[in-house]
Amino acid sequence: MALMAKPLRVIAALVVGLMGLAACGSSTSDTWTKPGVTEQQRGRDTLDCLTEARRVTPGPGGPVEQVNQDRYRRCMTDRGYTSVPAR
Repeated sequence: MALMAKPLRVIAALVVGLMGLAACGSSTSDTWTKPGVTEQQRGRDTLDCLTEARRVTPGPGGPVEQVNQDRYRRCMTDRGYTSVPAR
């Protein structure tokens, strides 16, 4: 069980970091819902979609990571999620 704890923490940290990156690039604070999905599966789908929508562009201070919000939303929608305003 202890061997699984570290990888799960790393995955959780990546999801939180990428969600923060997505939030920075978004003007809305929507959440994603899907009937019957577990929190763990939603986290994996979110990470997959954020990774797919991520782009790195050159900048004067070095590479800049951005999330293409349209692509991220399309990916989540294609996976069966619905966007709802956060409370």
